[in-house]
Amino acid sequence: ESWARGARIVTGFLRLSLFEEQLLAIPGPRVERMTNVVRSLDLDDEALWSDYAHKVRKNVKRARKHELVVEFDETGSGLDDFLQIYLGTMERREAANSFYFERRFFERVIDELPGSFVFVHVRALDRSVVSTELVLLSARTAYSFLGGTREEAFAMRPNDLLKHETIRWLRESGREAFVLGGGYGADDGIYRYKKAFAPHGDRVFSTQSLVLDPTGFDRLMTTRERWENDQGRPWSPAEGFFPPYRS
Repeated sequence: ESWARGARIVTGFLRLSLFEEQLLAIPGPRVERMTNVVRSLDLDDEALWSDYAHKVRKNVKRARKHELVVEFDETGSGLDDFLQIYLGTMERREAANSFYFERRFFERVIDELPGSFVFVHVRALDRSVVSTELVLLSARTAYSFLGGTREEAFAMRPNDLLKHETIRWLRESGREAFVLGGGYGADDGIYRYKKAFAPHGDRVFSTQSLVLDPTGFDRLMTTRERWENDQGRPWSPAEGFFPPYRS
């Protein structure tokens, strides 16, 4: 708070950790946004396999019958394959513009975060990449970030194998948890797909909104409303958006 006053910071918006032991006791209400799925990695192979939903085990077996191979790329040498599949997946899903990252974004990950990422590629018998994912790494935790699968490879279930082998690789590398994330909305298909890998791994994702300078906050609200009125359009802040003067 002292730093914020000196830096003339009016508001703060915090995306809180999924792990309670990592959270500071910051005053103010938390807002529960959605449920994320976290795969605990403290199980041996047999216990881990048993903890998956039945459909995951079935799909991994199918992928193995197709002789798919999983590779772990810690240098980013397979970036071209990743981009082709990732961007194709975003187009197929008609994803929002915010999901279209330029090549330079991924090049910066590779150049500036060595040891903190791994690209996971699934190759078919002809050596083509059919599914791929960028996983971010911290000391104890890994985060499923971005990825995709070729539509023509769906029947081989490559992404189930990718997730399973990634979980095993992360465990062997000493990580304790794999954050699979959530869906676009509550209990949608993407969330249910991820939950099948960790049926007991629900964690609530929360945010916290801070008003650090109440006087400045009121001034910004008034200024925004006056500016909008001067443009000839009525204005009121969007419900649930913080800070409201930027909605």
